[in-house]
Amino acid sequence: MARHDGSLRRADDASLAWDLPVSLASGIEVCAEDENGVLLFDSDSGKYFQLGRSSRLLIPRLRESVSPHELSQDISDRFQVPLTRAEETVSRFLSELRGLGVLNVEPVRAERRGRLARALADIPMPRLVLLRDTSAPRAPRPRAPLRPLTRNALLTVLALVVTLSITMAALAVTHRTGTAPLGLAAALLPLILVAHLAIHELGHYLACRHYGVVVREVGVAFFFGILPRPYVDRSHAYRLPGRASLLAITMAGPVVDVVNSGIAGAIALTADDPGVRALAAAVANALLLALLHNLNPFMPSDGLHALEAATGHHAFRRRAITYLLTRDRRNVAGPWLRRLYVCYGVLALGYLGVLVLLVGRLFTAVGG
Repeated sequence: MARHDGSLRRADDASLAWDLPVSLASGIEVCAEDENGVLLFDSDSGKYFQLGRSSRLLIPRLRESVSPHELSQDISDRFQVPLTRAEETVSRFLSELRGLGVLNVEPVRAERRGRLARALADIPMPRLVLLRDTSAPRAPRPRAPLRPLTRNALLTVLALVVTLSITMAALAVTHRTGTAPLGLAAALLPLILVAHLAIHELGHYLACRHYGVVVREVGVAFFFGILPRPYVDRSHAYRLPGRASLLAITMAGPVVDVVNSGIAGAIALTADDPGVRALAAAVANALLLALLHNLNPFMPSDGLHALEAATGHHAFRRRAITYLLTRDRRNVAGPWLRRLYVCYGVLALGYLGVLVLLVGRLFTAVGG
């Protein structure tokens, strides 16, 4: 069994025979191939994987069995590059695919830092499924684009509503939080937040229905196995052509957060009863906190999904965490991407600091 003793070993794939064929695993569907790259779907796990533009050259060959040596030779001949350089490219690409679990070869057991990165990237989240749609995913129906004047008018109205809502919520948090103890009304706060989360997910659901996206599941997820929150599995939205529709579905939930926080802020500023004002201010504070959580790209949140939708860079969080913890440059295409990952880590830490301050303020409001 011949093995490559160069680049493939540098990619920690020494267990792969350089001259033996590999292919995509069974159950892996190639959903789309366009200028953004290749979109894969794992029918067993229900996960989607967006690969980069260079994958358009290699994925078609992996539909059938092909050896890494043959792939490298093809790239070398096609682009007139040294074979060693082609081998490094193929090695890095197959190493990433193997780590994602989409090849017909078991992933390499990660080292200690790699296991830590995977644990941070894959937050334990048991799910209680309430509704499930087992129908096969289908291409969403195309929708006629809005006229520029209509689109700009809608965006302007949305921007005004968002600005007004955030202003009202911020004023309520600044001037009303802590002005009166909640007392027994504090028991209503969790119920109000659960109702808000349900409306938040309803926003995602209605956006999916608008674009003809099949919703796979509706239920309750438990972050770290403890913290419950409703969820809508909208992963089939990755099949939408273009980025605008996916971005709209992703941002439907945060828009609900903003509007509801503005409503709570308006009540806190205008209500006559001190208890109602205090409760509404606490709700506004909690919803701003929820908004920051939903926009936090450090967690598997709407902010992360929006970042991926806007850039077409899926699995961004997993790749960034893996790089920051392992400093493994083999699966990072260039220095600009490494700098982007470092900036992502710094901003995520800064976000955590702001989150701690807001949580402290919320506890102060509830405790009086």
